[in-house]
Amino acid sequence: MQTKTLLLATMASVASARFGQEGLIQSVIQALGAFGPPGAAGTLAGQTPSVLLAGASACAKLELADEIVATLGNDPQVIAGAAALVAAEKNFNPFAVDIPTICSNAALPATPELRGIIPLVDPAVDGADVQNANSAASLQAPLADAGLSVADISRAGGFENFEEQA
Repeated sequence: MQTKTLLLATMASVASARFGQEGLIQSVIQALGAFGPPGAAGTLAGQTPSVLLAGASACAKLELADEIVATLGNDPQVIAGAAALVAAEKNFNPFAVDIPTICSNAALPATPELRGIIPLVDPAVDGADVQNANSAASLQAPLADAGLSVADISRAGGFENFEEQA
């Protein structure tokens, strides 16, 4: 019985360590308060948790990143904040599904400075090391997108263990 309790506690702590990451991105966007209309950064920051939840559309965070730039402007700090959202890991519930979702809409993100940035994925996913290294590199220098979707760019980079979502 003690072993089972310990195992359940360990599983719960590991699972909780992967959740709650959306707050990091929320604070990045919140910090952009000097840009755009008064209160706009806070409103946009408040939307970030919902687009990073496991059940959210993989394309929703790309749409929100475009909205951030459209609303707050294309200052390098705003672009960096929106890029952080594009690259952010979407929550992943390994108890419900076994692979992450990545946006397959080639029109997203529409902001040129955000194209070629790919998302992080849960490190427990097979192939995550390749995707996560490519994601980090894409934040430094966006990958060539040639009109491809984020899913296509991820696949071209060697990561195929995901479900496409339009």
